[in-house]
Amino acid sequence: MSAVVTTDRAGTRGVTAGGVLRSEWLKLVSVRSTFWTTAVSLALTAAVSVLLGVAARPDPSGGPSNLPLVGASVSLSLVALVVGVLGVLSIGGEYATLQIRSSYTAVPARWPALVGKGVIVGLWSFVLGLVVTFGSFGVVAGLFGAKGVTVAFDGDTVGALLGGASYLAVVAVFAVGLGALVRASAAGITILAALLFVAPTIVNLAAALTRADWLRTAGEYLLSSAGGVLYAGPDPTAIPLWGALIALVCWVAAAWIPALLLTRARDV
Repeated sequence: MSAVVTTDRAGTRGVTAGGVLRSEWLKLVSVRSTFWTTAVSLALTAAVSVLLGVAARPDPSGGPSNLPLVGASVSLSLVALVVGVLGVLSIGGEYATLQIRSSYTAVPARWPALVGKGVIVGLWSFVLGLVVTFGSFGVVAGLFGAKGVTVAFDGDTVGALLGGASYLAVVAVFAVGLGALVRASAAGITILAALLFVAPTIVNLAAALTRADWLRTAGEYLLSSAGGVLYAGPDPTAIPLWGALIALVCWVAAAWIPALLLTRARDV
């Protein structure tokens, strides 16, 4: 599916932003990987939520419980990998099938098509994140309510749930840029998994062995660690929210700036 192109009276071709977004939307919803990754995300979240709601034994007399918020955030690390895979596949699949040639022929500047893909994949992941976080919270809260446990639901809780959805959107957008940079789905997914799971383990282990404060501080600004600040709720030991947001912007920029530059320069 190529972008919508308009022709003016001078005969020049102009690409509309709406046409590019519609094109990228049709690409996203016309491939099976989108619905498989969405289904996996929902299944993982439902399984974790039901397991926590059934297995936990909170004290009904202990005041409002924040375990539903914990349950809503436990599955986010796995769902982040799933939406990241979707982001990589959304662009890597075009390179694998050579559909990228028709996409960039319809959008000669190239970067609007790539940005449009990032916007659409990010919005899809954000909406999925809302379903995942609020749905998980609702399931656990309902199971706790059946046990006579009061569930805390306040501004901080809503902010954490929205933060979880925002984190998934950030990971998805980062993954699109990463996929455009490496132009191979397998390589992009491997790098993404290493950043989300392997890098935090290595940095934390190195910090524990060397007792280096700078390593411990650096670990707090990794992609998954900074993202955790968005949905973990108030935590005096974590980096400030503004620091986490700056770190996430830097991660996205690290993938997208070279991706945009190389997209214009490299042959397809």
